[in-house]
Amino acid sequence: MSSPVTDLKLVDNVFVKMHRFLNVGDTHEGHAHVFDHITLLATGKVLMKHDNGEQEFTAPHIIVTPKGIIHQFVALEANTSFYCIHAIRDGDTVDDIAPQDITVGQARELISQHPLTKNSVVKIQQQT
Repeated sequence: MSSPVTDLKLVDNVFVKMHRFLNVGDTHEGHAHVFDHITLLATGKVLMKHDNGEQEFTAPHIIVTPKGIIHQFVALEANTSFYCIHAIRDGDTVDDIAPQDITVGQARELISQHPLTKNSVVKIQQQT
């Protein structure tokens, strides 16, 4: 049993940490976060152990973990990869602008009010 191979990036206050389990049984140590966060299970299968029990997830899957919940991941397949995604914040009283149970329609409305991209179209020129 080993820990995952990891890499991380931080861009525009978004922290993404990649974890790759090479073997079945590899384990990511248990921990909790001060804010809700997303784990993107990109490949493979994991057992998530947490305060409320255990759950199995198969890729592709987005796992939302509420703040304060101690959780741990165990690989159920070799070459399983998952990404922990967090917003970096400057205090523990910062509120999210969207509830955790937001619907797709509500998310689209919110994004229309707070756009993630510019409205201009960028043309990519083909190299010859």
